[in-house]
Amino acid sequence: MTEPDPNLTAHLENEPPGHALDLACGEGRHSRWLADRGWRVTGVERETSFVQADIHAAVHADLEAHEFLIEPAAWDLIVCWLYWQPDLMPQIAAGIRPGGIAALAGKTSGRFATSLAAYRAAFPNWTELASGDNGSRVFFIARAT
Repeated sequence: MTEPDPNLTAHLENEPPGHALDLACGEGRHSRWLADRGWRVTGVERETSFVQADIHAAVHADLEAHEFLIEPAAWDLIVCWLYWQPDLMPQIAAGIRPGGIAALAGKTSGRFATSLAAYRAAFPNWTELASGDNGSRVFFIARAT
């Protein structure tokens, strides 16, 4: 399994654990990393390759088909790493409790292309904790106010 992204781990390693939602989690690299640190993690993935090992819940759902709805104010952290779906951004923002964190990343080309500007526009008035753009990928981590 691929290691968790250091851009995510470096900025979340000192956060107190709570309820985390990992959207489009793939094989669960971030879900497992969070669970190992005491987070109660729900991973959501369309592909059947996702394995539940050591997390609270694994949900098989197609986000594009809206098979999973994010409950408002239910999460301390929502991770959506290397997946961009514009209509999810308002749900992610609404799903995070005050003081919670959105940790997002995407590619800058291809079907799911995004940008830092798109993330910043989706989370106005949030406190940006970290962000980066290496030309092919961007990441954005922010706290709800």
